[in-house]
Amino acid sequence: RSTLNTKLRAISTGIPSRIKDIQTTKTDNSIIIQAASVESPRAEKLLPESCQTKFCPECTLGLKISHTDVLILSQFVRSDGCMLPRRVTGLCRRQQRRISIMVTMAQKAGLLPNLAPEYSKKDPKRRYQWKKFNKYFDESTIRW
Repeated sequence: RSTLNTKLRAISTGIPSRIKDIQTTKTDNSIIIQAASVESPRAEKLLPESCQTKFCPECTLGLKISHTDVLILSQFVRSDGCMLPRRVTGLCRRQQRRISIMVTMAQKAGLLPNLAPEYSKKDPKRRYQWKKFNKYFDESTIRW
Protein backbone atom coordinates (compact mmCIF):
# COMPACT_ATOMS: atom_id res chain seq x y z
CA ARG A 1 0.00 0.00 0.00
CA SER A 2 2.78 2.46 0.76
CA THR A 3 4.40 2.03 -2.66
CA LEU A 4 1.07 2.68 -4.32
CA ASN A 5 0.59 5.87 -2.32
CA THR A 6 3.94 7.28 -3.36
CA LYS A 7 3.20 6.58 -7.02
CA LEU A 8 -0.17 8.33 -6.82
CA ARG A 9 1.31 11.48 -5.28
CA ALA A 10 3.67 12.16 -8.16
CA ILE A 11 2.39 15.43 -9.57
CA SER A 12 4.97 16.73 -11.98
CA THR A 13 5.18 19.20 -14.78
CA GLY A 14 7.69 19.59 -17.53
CA ILE A 15 10.12 22.44 -17.04
CA PRO A 16 11.29 24.35 -20.06
CA SER A 17 14.83 23.51 -21.06
CA ARG A 18 17.20 26.45 -20.88
CA ILE A 19 19.27 25.62 -23.96
CA LYS A 20 22.00 28.10 -24.83
CA ASP A 21 23.82 28.44 -28.13
CA ILE A 22 27.52 29.12 -27.50
CA GLN A 23 29.11 31.49 -30.03
CA THR A 24 32.80 32.30 -30.11
CA THR A 25 34.24 35.28 -31.90
CA LYS A 26 38.00 35.65 -32.40
CA THR A 27 39.54 39.03 -32.87
CA ASP A 28 43.22 39.85 -33.23
CA ASN A 29 44.10 39.63 -29.50
CA SER A 30 40.92 38.41 -27.73
CA ILE A 31 38.29 35.72 -27.86
CA ILE A 32 34.66 36.67 -27.12
CA ILE A 33 32.38 33.87 -25.96
CA GLN A 34 28.62 34.56 -25.92
CA ALA A 35 25.64 32.41 -24.96
CA ALA A 36 22.34 33.08 -26.71
CA SER A 37 19.07 31.52 -25.54
CA VAL A 38 17.48 29.03 -27.93
CA GLU A 39 13.74 28.50 -28.06
CA SER A 40 12.74 25.06 -26.81
CA PRO A 41 11.53 22.64 -29.51
CA ARG A 42 8.87 21.47 -27.02
CA ALA A 43 7.45 24.95 -26.32
CA GLU A 44 4.00 24.13 -27.69
CA LYS A 45 3.75 21.05 -25.45
CA LEU A 46 4.43 22.87 -22.17
CA LEU A 47 1.51 23.80 -19.93
CA PRO A 48 0.82 27.50 -19.46
CA GLU A 49 0.76 28.97 -15.98
CA SER A 50 -2.54 30.55 -15.04
CA CYS A 51 -1.75 31.10 -11.34
CA GLN A 52 0.45 33.96 -10.22
CA THR A 53 3.52 32.43 -8.59
CA LYS A 54 3.21 28.64 -8.51
CA PHE A 55 2.05 26.03 -10.96
CA CYS A 56 -1.39 24.88 -9.90
CA PRO A 57 -2.48 21.73 -11.77
CA GLU A 58 -6.14 22.37 -11.00
CA CYS A 59 -6.22 25.90 -12.46
CA THR A 60 -3.88 25.18 -15.36
CA LEU A 61 -5.44 21.95 -16.59
CA GLY A 62 -9.03 23.01 -15.85
CA LEU A 63 -10.01 19.67 -14.33
CA LYS A 64 -13.47 19.20 -12.87
CA ILE A 65 -12.76 17.17 -9.74
CA SER A 66 -15.54 16.04 -7.44
CA HIS A 67 -15.50 14.36 -4.04
CA THR A 68 -15.97 10.95 -5.70
CA ASP A 69 -12.59 11.14 -7.49
CA VAL A 70 -10.81 9.26 -4.72
CA LEU A 71 -7.60 8.49 -6.63
CA ILE A 72 -6.98 12.16 -7.36
CA LEU A 73 -7.91 13.29 -3.84
CA SER A 74 -5.68 10.68 -2.22
CA GLN A 75 -2.66 12.44 -3.76
CA PHE A 76 -3.30 15.41 -1.47
CA VAL A 77 -3.77 13.38 1.74
CA ARG A 78 -1.07 12.19 4.14
CA SER A 79 -0.95 8.59 5.31
CA ASP A 80 -2.76 9.53 8.54
CA GLY A 81 -5.72 11.07 6.67
CA CYS A 82 -4.80 14.78 7.02
CA MET A 83 -4.35 17.21 4.14
CA LEU A 84 -0.87 17.98 2.87
CA PRO A 85 0.14 21.65 3.27
CA ARG A 86 0.03 24.07 0.39
CA ARG A 87 3.81 24.33 0.11
CA VAL A 88 3.93 20.58 -0.61
CA THR A 89 0.93 20.29 -2.95
CA GLY A 90 1.78 23.38 -5.00
CA LEU A 91 -1.88 24.38 -5.28
CA CYS A 92 -3.07 27.97 -5.20
CA ARG A 93 -5.04 29.15 -2.17
CA ARG A 94 -8.45 28.71 -3.79
CA GLN A 95 -7.77 25.20 -5.06
CA GLN A 96 -6.18 24.11 -1.76
CA ARG A 97 -9.37 25.13 0.05
CA ARG A 98 -11.52 23.42 -2.58
CA ILE A 99 -9.52 20.16 -2.41
CA SER A 100 -9.61 20.17 1.40
CA ILE A 101 -13.41 20.54 1.33
CA MET A 102 -13.69 17.66 -1.14
CA VAL A 103 -11.39 15.46 0.99
CA THR A 104 -13.62 16.14 4.01
CA MET A 105 -16.72 15.34 1.95
CA ALA A 106 -15.16 12.09 0.71
CA GLN A 107 -14.25 11.13 4.28
CA LYS A 108 -17.79 11.84 5.50
CA ALA A 109 -19.21 9.81 2.62
CA GLY A 110 -16.95 6.89 3.54
CA LEU A 111 -14.98 7.02 0.28
CA LEU A 112 -11.68 8.02 1.90
CA PRO A 113 -10.51 6.62 5.23
CA ASN A 114 -10.60 8.94 8.22
CA LEU A 115 -7.81 7.50 10.30
CA ALA A 116 -8.73 8.82 13.74
CA PRO A 117 -7.42 7.01 16.82
CA GLU A 118 -9.76 4.63 18.58
CA TYR A 119 -12.05 6.26 21.20
CA SER A 120 -11.59 9.67 19.58
CA LYS A 121 -14.42 12.13 18.98
CA LYS A 122 -13.49 12.01 15.31
CA ASP A 123 -14.13 8.28 15.13
CA PRO A 124 -17.27 7.99 12.94
CA LYS A 125 -18.66 5.07 14.92
CA ARG A 126 -18.67 7.06 18.16
CA ARG A 127 -20.57 10.08 16.83
CA TYR A 128 -23.99 11.07 18.10
CA GLN A 129 -27.19 9.71 16.47
CA TRP A 130 -27.35 10.26 12.71
CA LYS A 131 -23.85 11.74 12.47
CA LYS A 132 -22.28 8.29 12.69
CA PHE A 133 -23.71 7.30 9.31
CA ASN A 134 -22.23 8.12 5.89
CA LYS A 135 -23.35 11.30 4.14
CA TYR A 136 -24.11 11.56 0.46
CA PHE A 137 -23.71 14.83 -1.45
CA ASP A 138 -25.53 16.01 -4.56
CA GLU A 139 -23.10 17.40 -7.13
CA SER A 140 -25.36 20.32 -8.08
CA THR A 141 -25.65 21.64 -4.51
CA ILE A 142 -21.90 21.93 -3.88
CA ARG A 143 -20.77 25.57 -3.84
CA TRP A 144 -17.14 26.64 -3.95
